[in-house]
Amino acid sequence: MTEEHAINPIAFAVPLFLTAILLEAAIAKRQGKQGYYYFGTALADVASGTVFQALEVFFKFVPLLAYAWVLERYALIDWGESSWAVFLVGLIAVDFAYYWWHRYSHVINVLWAVHGVHHQSEDYNLAVALRQPILEPVTWFFFYVPLALLGIPVEVFLLAYALDLLYQFFIHTELVRKLPAPIEWVFNTPSHHRVHHGVQDQYLDKNYGGILIGWDRLFGTFEAEGERVVYGTTVPVHSYNPVWTNLDYFRHMGRLAAKATRARDKLWVWFAHPAWLPAGVERDPNEVKRLKSAKYRPAIPRELAWYLSGHYLLVGALMLVYLMFEAWYDWGQLAAGAGAIVLSSTVFLGLIEGKRWADWLELVRGPLVAGAVVYLASVWLEGWLLVGIGLGTLAMMWGSWNIWRAKTRASTRGR
Repeated sequence: MTEEHAINPIAFAVPLFLTAILLEAAIAKRQGKQGYYYFGTALADVASGTVFQALEVFFKFVPLLAYAWVLERYALIDWGESSWAVFLVGLIAVDFAYYWWHRYSHVINVLWAVHGVHHQSEDYNLAVALRQPILEPVTWFFFYVPLALLGIPVEVFLLAYALDLLYQFFIHTELVRKLPAPIEWVFNTPSHHRVHHGVQDQYLDKNYGGILIGWDRLFGTFEAEGERVVYGTTVPVHSYNPVWTNLDYFRHMGRLAAKATRARDKLWVWFAHPAWLPAGVERDPNEVKRLKSAKYRPAIPRELAWYLSGHYLLVGALMLVYLMFEAWYDWGQLAAGAGAIVLSSTVFLGLIEGKRWADWLELVRGPLVAGAVVYLASVWLEGWLLVGIGLGTLAMMWGSWNIWRAKTRASTRGR
């Protein structure tokens, strides 16, 4: 296998994440924690991560190419053969840069519009860790490019960045309360990160660290967990749509800019703190606040939950192939795979929310996904094998759709 056609290692992390989520859900159920996982919210969180991974293929290239360009021309340090030294420095530097990227992503509107997607979930479990914003790779470049000046190679940066995020996956849980004091003092822990996801005043804009909580202690942004945390964003989005949730806060900023009467305020909206308002503009008195509202919980019929679970496994299989062999595909195939994944995720959550457009789009989704599967498989197969895969995929999707519809009608008549 050539380097050009290397397998993307990120694909191997997907089964690990899903296994950990299922294990956490089983433990929570055994401990009697009712509502720890809600199907709709968990699927929305995982689907957001799925959409992110599908589209990251397109968004990551420019930042990485720019990083490599700065490294090649302006690196100040040559690490030579010091592999362990450069990795250790790289890991600490990535965590330090992550702290500042994370901190500014909470206090600058245009960055919060991106990062805030991660905070929209009103639950707190391992599924929330997968809830990633589509545009995030664009925002982190400006904070990580100084590592190129330090001579941190691209592969070391990517490994350190991946380890930083992998560590944070496991701190998105309520099952682990407090760890021994030395660990709580040095490292970011589930307790510290629960604070970070809280909407109470004392928890806002606190505990930005990735692996190390020492950055927060050093720069005055640390807060210990006290009052039970309420999760989400101060103004809930009340939507599962994985595309809309990435756009909602941009809409909010656009509305503020339109209401602003001064030109400087129209510009400052994009860079101000999220709590800032233009002169003469007041908060909507009917604005829903997370602290005063129940969690967003659309009712989900059992038949729909089973139907979506089965189809999400199929999308997960497509996602694994798409990620694993990303380097094998041309841009058209990548676009087709990403389109099928984004469309499926959006329709699934639309069905949960009872959207009419999702009903007919689910029927249309069959041939579109089948076409994407054939297009991706054409890298290895041809002729009648491709036709068989396409027709088989379409038959499976439409067949399960008909079964689900029949069971839904039968269930409705039985009530």
